[in-house]
Amino acid sequence: MDKLTALRVFCTIHECGSFVGAAERLGISNAMVSKHINALEQQLQTRLIQRTTRRLTLTEAGQDYARRAVQILAQLEEADAMAGQQSVAASGTLRLAAPLSFGMRYLGQWLAELRARQPLLNVELELSDRHVDLVEEGFDLALRISTRPLAGGVVARQLGSIGMVLCASPSYLAAHGRPDTPQALGQHACLRYHQGQTQDMWLFRQHGETVPVAVDGPLCANNGDVLVNAAVAGMGIIYQPRFLLEAQLQRGELQALLPDSACMQAEVYAVYPARRYLPMKVRVLIELLQEMLAPAAAGASTTPAPLP
Repeated sequence: MDKLTALRVFCTIHECGSFVGAAERLGISNAMVSKHINALEQQLQTRLIQRTTRRLTLTEAGQDYARRAVQILAQLEEADAMAGQQSVAASGTLRLAAPLSFGMRYLGQWLAELRARQPLLNVELELSDRHVDLVEEGFDLALRISTRPLAGGVVARQLGSIGMVLCASPSYLAAHGRPDTPQALGQHACLRYHQGQTQDMWLFRQHGETVPVAVDGPLCANNGDVLVNAAVAGMGIIYQPRFLLEAQLQRGELQALLPDSACMQAEVYAVYPARRYLPMKVRVLIELLQEMLAPAAAGASTTPAPLP
C-alpha cells in the first residue's frame, strides 16, 4: 500500500463526505477509493469509517486520525511548494480574518513584524467573531480559536494552544459559593460565548478524559471581552482563554475556580480554502503566526508571545 496516497484518499473522503465525491475529486474509481481505505484500516487494525447504504461517518479513531493526517499533508505540500519557491518574495495583498479580541491584542504588532520581513506584502485585516466564508468573501486566511475540532470543508493548520480559565468575581463567589467540580456548574449562572449557536456545553478534563458539562445562565454573547466585563461586575462565571483574563486575574477582579489541569486548551488554527498550491503570502503569514505562538504551544506560556 502507498501510505501517502491512502492518506490523501482518506482526507479527501473526510472533506467530501462520501466515497463518490472523493473518487470524482481524485479522478479514480469508487473501487480504488474503497481499496485504499480497506488497506489503511487493515494496516492500522482499526475502523476509521462507518459505512452504510445511506450515510458515511468517521469513527472516533477516524476523526482523530483525520485531524492529524490533514496536518501532515498540509505541511508536506507546503514544504514541497516552499522548496520550489525559495527565491520568490511574498507580495500583493493578503485578506485576513481574525477574532476581534485576539486581533486587537496581538495582530497589530505581529503584522508589523510581517511587514518588516516582507516589505512587498500588504494585509487587509477584518476583525470579527463571526466565521467568515473564505471562498465567498474572498479571504486568503482566517484565524479561529476553539476547544472543539473544526468542522470539515476547510483546511485547518494548528498553530498553537492557549490555556482556558474558569473564573468569577469575588462578589459572585461570596453570594453564590465556589464550584469545586465541573459538574457543579449546573447550579451556577454561566456566561456563555457563542458563534452562530450558544455553547451550552463546556468541556473539561477529568481522569484523562474530556468531559462535557451542561451550563446555562443569564447572558450569552459573541465577544469575549463583553463576557469578561460582565463577570467582573458579578453577573456569573466565565470560561475563556487566559489572554482575555490575565489583567483581571492579576488585579483580583476575577478568581480562577478550578486547577489548570481541569481546564481545556483552546487551539489556534489557521484556516484556508484549499491545500494545493498555497500562495507564498499565505505561507509566510502562517509561519510568522506559528513562531509568535510557539512559546504557548510548547507550554512555556499560556498566552501568545509578545514581540521582543
